Amino acid sequence: MGPAGTRRKFLRTLLSHLAYSLVPIASSLAAPGAAQADHDQPKWRPVGDAVEARRLAGTPVPTGMVLVPAGWFLMGSDPRVDADAGPQEQPQRRVYLKAFEVDRYEVSNVHFLKFVLATGTTGPPYWKDDPFPDKMAAHPVIGVSWREADAYCRWAGKRLPTEAEWEKAARGPDGRIFPWGSQPAGWLRSNIAHSGSKRGLKYPPLANVDRYDRGVSPYGAYQMAGNVAEWVADWFDPAYYRSATSHNPPGPPSGDQRVFRGGSWNEDPEVARSAGRGALPPDNRSYLIGFRCAR
Repeated sequence: MGPAGTRRKFLRTLLSHLAYSLVPIASSLAAPGAAQADHDQPKWRPVGDAVEARRLAGTPVPTGMVLVPAGWFLMGSDPRVDADAGPQEQPQRRVYLKAFEVDRYEVSNVHFLKFVLATGTTGPPYWKDDPFPDKMAAHPVIGVSWREADAYCRWAGKRLPTEAEWEKAARGPDGRIFPWGSQPAGWLRSNIAHSGSKRGLKYPPLANVDRYDRGVSPYGAYQMAGNVAEWVADWFDPAYYRSATSHNPPGPPSGDQRVFRGGSWNEDPEVARSAGRGALPPDNRSYLIGFRCAR
């Protein structure tokens, strides 16, 4: 089939899935706010920050995203509390972030299809059936490189979250190990492999991006542990936490690998801890990695 025929098939698939689009699942699912920051920490006030100003004015957060308010949180791991803490997650420290928004869900196949059609980008290698069957429409997109994830977020008027933003959105301000707390991951909270249950298949056993409502983060973001790991904006430096600023850390200025977070369907729970860090070259395409956007 020629390019025109392929594009017509993509368009038919997109139209058939538009009614299913998960963006409107929306703001009624927002989780309660996390605990307040310590009283001895500086109070931030909106100075030209549109996100915080809109929140204070009572304007709803855009559909499909959740608000992470300004404030301090614990970033990294304390080996006295988390036996799985790695050296690249230390030292644990307090970090202050301005308010931002993050996608409630991982970017799905059907949403990435809109980007493919609009830009002429080549679809991921797992799209093989017109371009994917209905059961895959709401699965997180996989096989997307960091560069493609970055391009999608920019096309959507957003950006990839920084590593610090991703971690705060996942765990809240109090240093919990997983989005739901410090209890072990279980089948009702996350799509994570457990010891002895590695599940490598031609197409992974992914879950729809709106599943596992018992494992949402303190701000209402879904599946920030398991299902797919997620690209973030930062270059990877295993020693970065020793020298990073405590206010809105942007990540290292350069590097060879980009960070991904959150673990996947085929990794054990310790990999999916909120502080866990992984990295790959930005052109790598993995069946374990997807992404979500922020702004």
